[in-house]
Amino acid sequence: MAMTTGSAGSPLFPLSAGISRRRLLIATAGVTGVALLPALPRPAAAGSTPDLVGRWFDEMLATAASPAIGYVERIWAMSWLAAGAALGPWRAVPQRSGEQSAVYEDAAVATAVHGVLKALVPEQAARLDTALAGSLAGLPGGAAKEVGIVAGREAAAAVVRARADDRLDPASVNAPFTPPPEAPGVYRFTPGVTRVVGAGYSRGRPFLIQRADRFRPPRPPALGTDEYRRDLAEVRRLGGQVSERTEEQSDLAWLNPLAQYLPVFRSVLGDPTRSRADKVRLLVAFGVTVVDSGIALFEAKYFHLHWRPITAIRAADTDGDPLTDPDPTWASNLPTPAHPEYPSGHTVTAAVAEQVFSRFVGPSSPVTFSATYTRGDGKVVHREYRRGTPWTALTRENVDSRVYAGVHFRFSDEVGATLGRRVAYHNLRRLTLGDFPL
Repeated sequence: MAMTTGSAGSPLFPLSAGISRRRLLIATAGVTGVALLPALPRPAAAGSTPDLVGRWFDEMLATAASPAIGYVERIWAMSWLAAGAALGPWRAVPQRSGEQSAVYEDAAVATAVHGVLKALVPEQAARLDTALAGSLAGLPGGAAKEVGIVAGREAAAAVVRARADDRLDPASVNAPFTPPPEAPGVYRFTPGVTRVVGAGYSRGRPFLIQRADRFRPPRPPALGTDEYRRDLAEVRRLGGQVSERTEEQSDLAWLNPLAQYLPVFRSVLGDPTRSRADKVRLLVAFGVTVVDSGIALFEAKYFHLHWRPITAIRAADTDGDPLTDPDPTWASNLPTPAHPEYPSGHTVTAAVAEQVFSRFVGPSSPVTFSATYTRGDGKVVHREYRRGTPWTALTRENVDSRVYAGVHFRFSDEVGATLGRRVAYHNLRRLTLGDFPL
């Protein structure tokens, strides 16, 4: 069953089973009559899209600008789940017209996303209240608007209440962790690191995958194997501060999936031919899947506890392989993240985006777009992607990127992409079947 194009009279995803309908009712309990990365860039100018979905996407980006692991992803997922719940079956608004439907949906989306953002980031309440007042002031008055406001407000409260104990708050995600005794192949603190991040992420409550270890990948290649030697040599040659990289490879090292996909999100959200419900479905699917894949990712990281390239290269004289030599001065091109190496998180996120956009937009980009980001040395990079570029090509760039950054082995990047695709396939299937994730 394919996802259907939403309308004012249809739920967020088609409901086919009693359990799914019960979940939807729980999600919006009390709503009368209705049943997720790197720090984000600044939002586009307000009013750049034809409805309030795009405007409140920008508000979400501005509110959730934080590099903390899991922080942006949770806010993204919860905000758009609330919007999706608020776009459930229409209330009893007499003689509703197409215009009334649009007013209802805009009011519901704006109020729902505002409610979640204000609850999760209360220090930005004044700015969010001003933004909501501006959004609602632009809508004509009447029953459709008032019912939409009520729907959004109550859906937001229901989602916040349902996820209050999900253990995805920053303190729970970044639980204390002590690395095991030093041993070949085993993660240890890298230079300058005294505390890891993400150690508690796997204990968070997922939206749709049931268990954090459900998609755990097999262990990485053993030390001394041909695959390990090959990928160790590659990252040593191309991922160091002193390296054989080309300028283009150095540019690619700083790439991240959100820099690639935010322009595509904006293009889809700015498309006046797409329904508001379809746009919200896209944002829900990406948000909940990037959270679930993050939970699966960090479960795998802290289960396998694989060492980082900087450790492997500097300590190559301890790995039991006479064909590897140490370089005690080697340093990664980009700062090495403070958590175990395997698998790669960048490629997990890239593969989730690849699968979500393949489902909602098609296998390739319908537009030409440009990803803009800044390297550590201040150089601004513009990467252009032509119309027809397959999403899989963007994932491949992220695989290469983390090798050129010097923070991952290629096998870890490839396994990360596989993990992201598996979680995305699972979640998209469940969403298509009508499960409402909370």
